[in-house]
Amino acid sequence: MLIDLFIHEAAAKSVSTSSLCIASGLPRTTALRLLQRLCDEGLLAREPDRHDGRRNFIRLAPDLAQRLLAYFAAGDE
Repeated sequence: MLIDLFIHEAAAKSVSTSSLCIASGLPRTTALRLLQRLCDEGLLAREPDRHDGRRNFIRLAPDLAQRLLAYFAAGDE
């Protein structure tokens, strides 16, 4: 999930909660519990969709995004 979010954020694309759960390959309830746990830990943040009040987008926390970028960029050197 974290890598999928990292790839989408690098491409400046939003990821909805349902899309992320489906892409994880986990059962929906398990994926939702994992998302909630990651949000509670401050690694992810939910943002409501301004156009559709029923949908939320998931984003990486800024510090985690920077750490992932540093990790993957270190392989380029």
